[in-house]
Amino acid sequence: MAWPDTKGDPVLCSLFLLACLTAALVFAARPKLRGAVRNAAGRPASPGAPHDAVPGQDPQTLEGVLSRQLVTGRITGPQYRQAMAGLASRDAKRHPLDPPPPADPPEPA
Repeated sequence: MAWPDTKGDPVLCSLFLLACLTAALVFAARPKLRGAVRNAAGRPASPGAPHDAVPGQDPQTLEGVLSRQLVTGRITGPQYRQAMAGLASRDAKRHPLDPPPPADPPEPA
């Protein structure tokens, strides 16, 4: 029995190499992925996460403060969404949107 022609092997090797690289990237990013899944589920990234881990300027708005607290793990996803819903409700009461003026109906063609 003769061995099959091996001219298609570079394609298979390339696919295998791509699969190995993808697996290595997923394995390397696993802690970050786990933290993202926990945040999406509404739990802090880890119980001992430092609260001032995000460098830079202090946020100037309440939305910025809430975002910073969410990223650093001080509040959970559901707490963030509830606070943002309260802000949206307050803004809607303080600054209601004016509806556009009524437009003339288009003439039938």
